[in-house]
Amino acid sequence: MNKNKWDGFQLYIQLKNKKQISTDKLFSLLENIEKEGSISKAASDMKISYRYAWGLIKDTEELLGIKLLDKKVGGSEGGGATLTKEGREMLNHYQAIRDSVDIQLTALIQNKVEEVGKGQEVEGGDSLKYLLMASSMEPIDTGLLDVLEKEYFMKMGTLVRHIAVGSGKALQIGRSGDVDIVFVHSPDEEKDFMTQGFGGYRRDIMANRYYLVGPESDPAGLRHIKVDAGIQVFFRQISLTDSFFISRGDNSGTHKKELELWHEAGIPTEERNTIVGGRIASNMECLDIAFEKSGYTLVDSTSYKLSEHNDSLRVYAGNKDELDSKLDNIFSAIAVRRHSQDLGKYREAIEFIDWMCGFDGRRIIEGYPNKEGLEPYFHLID
Repeated sequence: MNKNKWDGFQLYIQLKNKKQISTDKLFSLLENIEKEGSISKAASDMKISYRYAWGLIKDTEELLGIKLLDKKVGGSEGGGATLTKEGREMLNHYQAIRDSVDIQLTALIQNKVEEVGKGQEVEGGDSLKYLLMASSMEPIDTGLLDVLEKEYFMKMGTLVRHIAVGSGKALQIGRSGDVDIVFVHSPDEEKDFMTQGFGGYRRDIMANRYYLVGPESDPAGLRHIKVDAGIQVFFRQISLTDSFFISRGDNSGTHKKELELWHEAGIPTEERNTIVGGRIASNMECLDIAFEKSGYTLVDSTSYKLSEHNDSLRVYAGNKDELDSKLDNIFSAIAVRRHSQDLGKYREAIEFIDWMCGFDGRRIIEGYPNKEGLEPYFHLID
């Protein structure tokens, strides 16, 4: 884990009308405009469209009642731009707030790692067995991982605690040797992780599906494409119609799958009308933006079902009755080889992974959330 900087949080401005503005995206844009003197160059640096960048500025100015930019006319995309006095003051305040939160959150995370690293005393003076895991968001957002960890502690007496991050970040933490297990869904990166010797034991645990979702208005006309045409055809159509695609953009498992599908569709980066969800995006945030901007996005089926937009955003590809295995989303657990190998911890990590694949773990996964009218969030790997 990077001991000096923890970048796993995001700040929002919550307005009286309940609308949220992601300050990370807004102020990253303002910083880039200050540096480049141009909205179009700043948007290009951030890999977002000019339309989205200008819309974010205008929405913020309207909602907060202040002017952020002085825009100079000229050129096909509006010429140059500079921050107003108010815009610069807002940027300075934001940077101070973020630095303060960075410092406090870094200390909090580091204390948690050190606390777990020391173990905890239990009755009789014995040290409590513990494991630390870096996990992708989906098993945590659903509450499934909490249930698995609690059941394992009750049955086996070993405490498993998790840090919530995307798959890319989880594997990065695993490489640093700060966790015992990573729980991720990024197959190519997982193979590299194993080949490079960072992982010593890996098993597939469960799966759901990737969904390509978008608005009912369907600006790309995806509803006219046969479901068995292949997911690449859907991505090509999004590009051909210059429709918005909302990307995780955070090196997560979902982001890696997006990039894979764009590549297989033969669409270069410059031909994708992409809006990046944020510094640390989530599937829920991408669904929010897809709803607001009438765009398309790739999310896992569980996040879609849990989203407040599952009635207003339609699934165009990925339903379980389709045969395209490219949209299978497999979650795997890997026991990490620490730099100074603790064989006891390594064995305990393997035991927990095997337990999840055994009778008790499978019973929990295939039944969760055990609520009438709800299908299980994940299915088992045969």
